[in-house]
Amino acid sequence: MSERLAWPVEQLEVQPGDRVLEMGCGHGVAVSLVCERLDGGTITAIDRSRKMIDMATQRNREHVDSGKASFEVASVEEADLGGRRFDKLFSVNVNLFWRRPGLAVRTAERLVGEGGTAFFFGQSLAEPPEPAMRSSAEPLAAALEGGAFTSPRVWTTESAEHPFVCVAAQRA
Repeated sequence: MSERLAWPVEQLEVQPGDRVLEMGCGHGVAVSLVCERLDGGTITAIDRSRKMIDMATQRNREHVDSGKASFEVASVEEADLGGRRFDKLFSVNVNLFWRRPGLAVRTAERLVGEGGTAFFFGQSLAEPPEPAMRSSAEPLAAALEGGAFTSPRVWTTESAEHPFVCVAAQRA
């Protein structure tokens, strides 16, 4: 499973002191990969499922105990993170963001600090995946254009086994 998430985590270009937020962390696999890159930074991960948060916390017990990682039960729409801002926000296959690009933008505007970047990763089961992924990414990229974010970018993996599309934009 970590092989599938290696490409998205690489795209984040996590720096040792980054404050990272994962929305929809599931089993916490990406959190483990991000923690390997942190030294002084932290990752906060949310998921609406208590079961997933419990599993992710258990998987990352060492990182939680060291203060690198924290987990919270929260939905994307209702996440109250106490006014914290993050250097990097990311989500992997959170379909709500792809179906409701405006929600993705509002969430990122609320949680990404100045100069930070929001990354939204998605996969396609279509064959071939590339055209379907690109067409699904266009509305999200358009929603990120202007306002608090600048120059959204869209790119895909070269991997046929784990095809991903990424839409990312930096907060102005």
